Parts: sequence; structure tokens; C-alpha cells
Amino acid sequence: MLKKSRIIFLSIAAAGFMANSVTAFGERLDNKFSQQFSDAVVNKDPCPVNPANPAYADYPASIAIDAEFGPGAQAITQCLKNRTKVKVVVRVDNAFMTDAFGAARFNAPLFLTNIEKMITEYEITHAMKIGEDIDIRVVFSGTGAVLATTSHSIFTGAAMRWNAEIAAGKHGGSPMYVGPENPYISVVERGLAKGMKFYLCQEASRSLGITMANKIPGINFVPAAHAATADFQMDGYAIIIP
Repeated sequence: MLKKSRIIFLSIAAAGFMANSVTAFGERLDNKFSQQFSDAVVNKDPCPVNPANPAYADYPASIAIDAEFGPGAQAITQCLKNRTKVKVVVRVDNAFMTDAFGAARFNAPLFLTNIEKMITEYEITHAMKIGEDIDIRVVFSGTGAVLATTSHSIFTGAAMRWNAEIAAGKHGGSPMYVGPENPYISVVERGLAKGMKFYLCQEASRSLGITMANKIPGINFVPAAHAATADFQMDGYAIIIP
């Protein structure tokens, strides 16, 4: 009987020790997890201020990221630290984006597809005002210069090639209107209305036949995109190359 009681006592003691060990191990894991991200993720301001995804707009901002990406996602999300006096310059050197294999996507203009995303990132997610809290400059160069035009023959060629690729079964998508008109003017105008400033390289304009007659109103000129970009950087603008 004594021996049996001793075994029961030892079993209870062992169970208690194991429980304490598991708790301690769990705490060490929590601490390790926190330490892992303590230097990488530091948010002194709300992160996000507002949900970025419209599908989660009704969620409180404090849990919107967890709701979208899963529990714990919010804790490891680094939002912008600098939310005032921010300056960026975007270089757009090509007219169209490319796919994973380097082929041009003739229905996707480079960077312009990101303008709405930038507006969301800065003005919705971080409650910053473009033109006040952040100064965004965009420099068009190379074939990207045609995105600053009202019309250009490159748009005709791009639509013809895109439609031919659809007909050949290379990809899906909707056929594009074939003509020289720039189908993305409204996107540029959206950026201008939000306070973004656009510049067109005159060297690229000479090569592509761009003049005041077919330049989108509101876009300024720079003599050379490379020199202008370097000049912006020396004024403290961080460069973005899409």
C-alpha cells in the first residue's frame, strides 16, 4: 500500500513537472518569436490606419490584416515609419510590363497600373496626403515616354500584337482597340489630380516624335531623364524603379 501511494505521488509530481516544463517551453517559444521580429517590425504609429483591402473595410483596422491573412499577420506587418515629408521619384523606362519570361504585356502599361495602388498605400493604409505628406515625382524615359502622350503609333502596334497573340491562342484576355490613342490617359490624369508630378524626357521625346502637340497636358519636360533622376536623388528623393 505504501509502495502504491509512493508511485501515485511520484506520478503526480512528474505530471506537474512536465506541465511546468511545457509552460516554460511555450514561454520561451513566445519570447523567441517576439525577439525574432522585435527588430524587424517596429510600429510606433497605427498599422494600418485603415484597411487596404476594400473587402475588409468593415473590420477595425487593428484586426483587418489578421482577418485577411490569418492570425498573427498583423503583429509581423511593418507599416511605414516615415509618414510626413516623404519624397520619392519613379523612373518609367518602358511602355509595358513584362511577364515572368520577359515577354511584353501589351495590355499592361508599366507603373501606371500601380498609381491606384500607391494612392491606396499612402492615402488609405497610412492616411497620408499626396502632395502634402508625400511628394511623388514620375519621370518617363525610353519607350515609357509614350505613356505621357495623348496618342502614338506604338499603341497601334501594341494593340495589333496583343490581338494577334489572342487569336493565336497564346493567352486569354480581351481584344484591344486598335488605334494610336493612349488608352491610359485617364490613369495619368488621376495621378495628376491627386498631386503627383510627371516629367517627360526630351531625349526620348526626340527619338519618339513627341512634342507639345501630343503630350498630355500637365506633364512637364526634363532635358534628360538620367540627369533629372540623379538631381532628384540629390534633393533627397528615394528612387523607385518599377
